[in-house]
Amino acid sequence: MKSPKVIQVVAPGSASSSGSDTATAPTRASPGALLLAPHRLAFFAGTAMLVVVSLWWTLLLAAPYLGAQIITPLPPTLVHGFTFASGFMPLFMIGFMFTAGPRWLDVAAPDARSLRWPVVLHVSGVVLLTIGAESGSGLTAFGALLLAIAWTAAGVAFAGLIRSSQARDRLHARCVMAFWTVGIASALLFAAGLAIHHYGLVAASAWIMVFGFAAPIYATVAHRVLPFFTSNVVTDIVPWRPNWVLAVLLSAVLAFGAIQLGGRADLLGPTQGAWLTLALVGPAAIALAWLAVRWGLLQSMRGRSLRLLAMLHLGFVWAALALLLAVVDAAGVLLPELGIRLGSAPLHALTMGFLGGMLFAMATRVICGHGGIALVADDFVWTLFWLLQVATLLRLASPLWPAASGAMTASSAVVWTSVWLIWAIRFLPVLLKPRVDGRPG
Repeated sequence: MKSPKVIQVVAPGSASSSGSDTATAPTRASPGALLLAPHRLAFFAGTAMLVVVSLWWTLLLAAPYLGAQIITPLPPTLVHGFTFASGFMPLFMIGFMFTAGPRWLDVAAPDARSLRWPVVLHVSGVVLLTIGAESGSGLTAFGALLLAIAWTAAGVAFAGLIRSSQARDRLHARCVMAFWTVGIASALLFAAGLAIHHYGLVAASAWIMVFGFAAPIYATVAHRVLPFFTSNVVTDIVPWRPNWVLAVLLSAVLAFGAIQLGGRADLLGPTQGAWLTLALVGPAAIALAWLAVRWGLLQSMRGRSLRLLAMLHLGFVWAALALLLAVVDAAGVLLPELGIRLGSAPLHALTMGFLGGMLFAMATRVICGHGGIALVADDFVWTLFWLLQVATLLRLASPLWPAASGAMTASSAVVWTSVWLIWAIRFLPVLLKPRVDGRPG
């Protein structure tokens, strides 16, 4: 069988590039550059919030090992689950929605200035969420309300792009809009639960935020971009993304989430949830693993020039692994003599592995591509990506060693936060400067 041809991507100005590709020297960094394109403002704020909530959670986990004890008025795991799904990911989504979305819909991209207030409201909401977690539920509820308002403003703008579009294929944009609405409802539910001190509603909203908002939007984007990006650099691969594949992807994520939520809300008993997991999530895990290979996982691992593409594919693989881990855990419920229980490992495989890995790869690609920088992950970025995998594996393994679970969880948080802090130091300056190739954007 003929091996697929790979287009080698080289950095501008290298010996293998033409003189016309040589980049001009970047100008001095300025906050005004954040308003040159929608992704700049949203990604900058998203990165800042990612670092803030990660540092907050790492401090809570590491405090006992530093001889301190932090007492919070709210259950920290509830706030953690909600803020990690809502605190930074929606900002990156906004940046992508108003960068790639207009291209999908064949409409003009909005001015970045139109996103200033949604971004400001979102950042204010996250700050209140983290402060409120240490002081009381009132501030936290108000922070969640600000998030809902910010997302509503962004959603109205994105819905306007969809309405004005004459593009034949608007399916992905409409799916994003539908799940975006679920996110708004989840933020309102979180705020309402805190206001009436109903922590069952608070917990449910956090799960809905992950499985009804973040994960399905990521799945929708993966279906749209992974085949396209792969075919751009691996010439023997033709983009393949029939709509039924999107239906399979979304069904897998939503079924996984519904079973998880049903079990935690006592709507499903352990045995019922385990059988449903085997019946629904098991086949979905196999389907996603097959899809990862069909979309070019193996081809993406061939050569240093494909590392950026490989990171996207490896992030997607975590979705299949998350479902597989859920199946293994379900088998442990039905066959207790096996002694296999994985705790939160399936959840963190989805959130840290799939959502975190895809975010790392996609944000890196967008910042480089729209900054006039070659689409190549150098050794530094490649190492950071694998350290992110180490953080994920540490968190997944922690339930298997109860005696060391706390230390492993804290270590995972330290590695996770360090990776994103270093990534921010590397890439935030790019957002603060005009494109190095002199083009607009």
